Amino acid sequence: MAPYAQQQQVNAGGSDLEAFFQDVDRIRSDIMQFEDRVSHIEALHARTLNEIDEENQMIAEQQLEALATDVSSAGQGLKKQIQLLENSAKNDSTKRIQTQNVKRKFMDAIQRYQSVEAAYRSRYKQRAARQYRIVRPEATDEEVNAAIEDSAGQQIFSQALLQSNRRGEARTALTEVQARHRDIQRIERTMAELAQLFKDMELMVAEQDTMVAHIDDRAQTVQNDIEQGVAETDKAVQHAKAARRKRWICFGIICAILIIVAVIIIAWYFSTH
Repeated sequence: MAPYAQQQQVNAGGSDLEAFFQDVDRIRSDIMQFEDRVSHIEALHARTLNEIDEENQMIAEQQLEALATDVSSAGQGLKKQIQLLENSAKNDSTKRIQTQNVKRKFMDAIQRYQSVEAAYRSRYKQRAARQYRIVRPEATDEEVNAAIEDSAGQQIFSQALLQSNRRGEARTALTEVQARHRDIQRIERTMAELAQLFKDMELMVAEQDTMVAHIDDRAQTVQNDIEQGVAETDKAVQHAKAARRKRWICFGIICAILIIVAVIIIAWYFSTH
């Protein structure tokens, strides 16, 4: 399997929506390639378990090692691309939604990879346990587990080989258990990397949620301020209307008083002449 092609940098600085969606499409395509390689890793695991020929088994292991390294690099690249995409989406709700969807899709792909590795780690251990019991059929479960987990070059298994009277079968079993031990160690390294990658993505999601919540809070505050301003404006309008109405009433009263005074003066004038 050829390694991942060099990915183009995400156009994080551009504000153009079309360019943003091109970045999203490219990342989605990269995630699909990531998923395809996980499926290939799963197939290589199955081939490694079922391969009888030692040379072909070694070839499959080498392919697994190379592909796992390739996928690890691709995963880190995708994380960086999504981070850049996120930086360009902070102030745009449409972009934030698309970025969130991409992150979730990538996290689903990571979990799928974790499931594959966990399943085959269990199968490798079961296979190694069966091989160990070829050498020591009377071994307890604790002894079998100790041999499988032995990190010192299968020291426990080698000791069992020296004590066994079935040397031919034991040597074959030892070779396979050593191979399975390498597979298990590689899987555990991969699972540790995947756990950290998934944690990083979860942190990005949490930060995004916090940022969105902060933006929503600010928007709500602005909305509340607007509503309060409108309410104050309505009050001011009502007060202004009431003041105008009072002024007109006062003006009417004054006019009425002036008219009455004028009538009285006119009446007095005519009554005295």
